[in-house]
Amino acid sequence: MEDTTPVTHDILILGAGTAGSLLANRLSEDPTLSILLLEAGQDHNRDERVYTPGLNTQLLDNRAFDWQYVSTPQPGLNGRTVKQPRGRVLGGSSAINSFALIYPSAAGLDAWADLGNEGWDWRGMKPYFRKFQTVCAPSETVRRELGLSHNDEGIRDTHGPLRACFPQVVYPRQKVWIETFRRLGLENRVEAMDGTALGGGISTCHIDGGTRERSHAGSAFFAPARERKNLRLVCGATVRRIVFEKGSDGLLRATGVKYTVEGIEYHVAVRKEVILAAGVFGSPQILELSGIGSPRILEEHGIDVVYANPNVGENLQDHMRAALLFEAADGVQFEPALPEAEARRLYETSLIGPWAERACHTFAYMPLQPFLSGEEKEDLRSVLDKHLIDPSLSPFEQKRNDFVRRMIDSPDEATATAYFALRPAPDPASKPMLALLSMLSHPLSRGTVHIRSADPFAKPTIDPGYYTHPLDLEMHARHMQSLEKLAQTEPLASLIKSGGARSPEGHDALTLERAKRLVQAHASTNYHPCGTCGMMPESIGGVVDARLKVYGTSNVRVVDASVMPIIPRGNIITTVYAMAEKAADITSQDLGIRRTT
Repeated sequence: MEDTTPVTHDILILGAGTAGSLLANRLSEDPTLSILLLEAGQDHNRDERVYTPGLNTQLLDNRAFDWQYVSTPQPGLNGRTVKQPRGRVLGGSSAINSFALIYPSAAGLDAWADLGNEGWDWRGMKPYFRKFQTVCAPSETVRRELGLSHNDEGIRDTHGPLRACFPQVVYPRQKVWIETFRRLGLENRVEAMDGTALGGGISTCHIDGGTRERSHAGSAFFAPARERKNLRLVCGATVRRIVFEKGSDGLLRATGVKYTVEGIEYHVAVRKEVILAAGVFGSPQILELSGIGSPRILEEHGIDVVYANPNVGENLQDHMRAALLFEAADGVQFEPALPEAEARRLYETSLIGPWAERACHTFAYMPLQPFLSGEEKEDLRSVLDKHLIDPSLSPFEQKRNDFVRRMIDSPDEATATAYFALRPAPDPASKPMLALLSMLSHPLSRGTVHIRSADPFAKPTIDPGYYTHPLDLEMHARHMQSLEKLAQTEPLASLIKSGGARSPEGHDALTLERAKRLVQAHASTNYHPCGTCGMMPESIGGVVDARLKVYGTSNVRVVDASVMPIIPRGNIITTVYAMAEKAADITSQDLGIRRTT
C-alpha cells in the first residue's frame, strides 16, 4: 500500500474519537497549520447502523465498530469479567453509545480545580457545555406535557456543531416519571446545563431533531472540516509509538510518530505538537509503548524508559449500574412493537417510529439523603466515618474523600443517576418489563490499564477494580434501596403489577444485605471509564498538567476522558466534549493558532 501522507505535519492528533474529531475541526480553522489525524478504525459516517438511532444496538460488541475490550475477572463482581465497549470508528464512542446528554455537577468540577488544576472549575468549564452543541427547541406539546427544565435562554445560548434534541413523541411513562418525582419534591426545575440540576427530568439526546440521525463527533465535527486542504485523516492506523529526543531544556520533545497501516510501518514527523486522543485505554497504552510510564512495567516488556512516571495507567474509574425490573400492571400501554420492515419504512419516508426515537430521555440526578430515615442517616454517618477518615491517605485521596463525603451528606447533591426504561419481553406471550436503573456517581474504587506486551496490536490489561473500596458497594446498595422506594411511589407504583414477576430473579433490594448481593451479582459498567492519565500535580498522581501537557515532555498533550482526575457524576460524554473545546482554546493560545471560533 502506498501512503501519500506528507512526511511532516505541524500537529499530529492520535485518535479521531469524540475529542480528536472536535480538535481536528477547531485547530484546522487556521489554514496555515498542517494537521494529520490518525484513527485505528474506519469512517462509518454513512453506515445506517451508525446514523440510525433505532439500530444502535447493532454496534456494541461488533468488531467493525467496537474495540471489544474485556476486563480481568473482578472479585467485587463475584469473579465476573466485564465487557468494555469503546468506539473503534470515526467519532469514537460518540458514534456507538446510547445518546444521552447528562451533565456534571458544579461541585464535581470545582473538585478538579481543588487538585491544582487552575481554570478547570465550573466557572472555567461552564461556557464549553454550550459551545459544543445546538439544542433543538422542543415542540410545544413536548414542552407543555413534560415540563422541561431547559429554558429558552439556555437553548438559545447553544450554538455548536453537535445537534441535541428532546423526545419527538410524548409517552405516558415519561409523564409518570416526572409526576413521581414531583410527588417526592424532587422534580428538577433547574436548567440542565447549569451544574446544580437535581431530581427527575427529561434529558436531551445527541440526535439531530431535523434529520433524526445520530449526531456524533465524526459527523458533527470532522465531516464539516473534511475538505480543508490542511487536514488529513488516515484510517486503519495503529500507533506504534511516539518518537522523542531530549531538548536543551531537559524535557522530551516529540519529533514524530510511528504507525502501521495494513501491515506497513510509517514514520511521520511533527513540527509543533502531538495530541493524544486515543481514549482511556489507548492513551496510556501509547505512552507506555513510547517509554513513559512505570519503569517496572516498561522494563518487563523490554521498553526503554524515557521518562519514569508510575502514574500512567493508574486511577482508572468507572460508573457501575444495576437494575430492578418489574412486571407491568394489566392495562399499561407500551409503544407498539413494529416489524423491522415497517420500522424502516416509517423512518425512511417520514422520520418517525422506533428507528427515529429509540433513546432514553427519562433520567434523574439522585440524592440519597431524602430517601433515608433518621436511623438510616445515623447508620450512614458511621459508615462514612469508618471508610473516609484515615490520616494515612495520600493528599489526592484525602481531597477526593472530602469531596465525596460532601456529596453524600448534602440533600442538594446527587450521588447516583437513575433512569427509567423498557426491557424487551422475554417471549412473545409476555409484556416488556419496567426497568429502574441506578448508576453510582462518585465511586472511590480505582483500577489500572497497562500494556501486556510491547506489541501495539495487543490490547492492554484492564482491571477496573470494581467495588474494591468497600464504600462503593455500601452506597450502591443504598441507592438500589431508593429505587425500591421509588417503585412504591405513585403514579409509578400504578404501572407495576402487585405481586408480579421481578428480575433479576431471586434478587431485590428490600434489605441492605440483599441489595449488596444484587449489585455484586448483576451490576455492570455504564460505559464511562476515565482517569488513566490524570490531570493533577505529578506528585499526587498526575500524568498531565493543567495545560494537558504530559509531564516530562514539551510538546505532547492528552485530550480525552483519561485526563479526568475525578469521574463526573453523570454520563461523561458531555464533559469530554467540553474538555476538548477548552483544550482547543488552550492549544491555540500556546501555539498562537488563529481560529474563527
